[in-house]
Amino acid sequence: MTVFAGRMMALAAGAAMVLAAPAEAQVVVEARGGLNVPTFSITDVAKAGPSFGAGLSTRISDRVWLMADADFGSHDGADLPVGGNGPDVMVSHFIAKLGYQVAGGSNGGMTVVLNAGVGAMRFSVDNGPSFTYPAINVGAKLVYPLSSSVGFVFSPQGDIAFSKTEEVGTSMSWVWPFSAGFRVGF
Repeated sequence: MTVFAGRMMALAAGAAMVLAAPAEAQVVVEARGGLNVPTFSITDVAKAGPSFGAGLSTRISDRVWLMADADFGSHDGADLPVGGNGPDVMVSHFIAKLGYQVAGGSNGGMTVVLNAGVGAMRFSVDNGPSFTYPAINVGAKLVYPLSSSVGFVFSPQGDIAFSKTEEVGTSMSWVWPFSAGFRVGF
């Protein structure tokens, strides 16, 4: 899958969510920045690095949200045993998920939504190949309202790609996007 195809798939999924939402549903758009942290064996390939992300969510019942998130991380290559660093790696996360709101809502306090989902992660090696793998996700969205339609969001997520050892050095690539930003509801 090319980067263009992945982005088009995420855009189409987001548009479908908006069109399929009940008329009374709330649609939320997010813009985030943060840090993507690789753990376990994938740290042999990439270091933690900055990221940016976007999300689109719609409420499908009183406490259930349908969500689509895309996060894009830039990772310096890991330290090599002989000195220096390996090639830089860009990791793109495209995840569709369901969220369950466990706290918050109409009283104006902090909202907490736990989420889980599936999607794909793409590993693009600087001046080298790219690999796309199926992925799973768990995480949360913590939202502090700034007004009736704008809020500050903190989004700790855990994404696991089912990668190939011969391509990226591990069969499970764990990368944790930790991001914060703003969300606007319509």
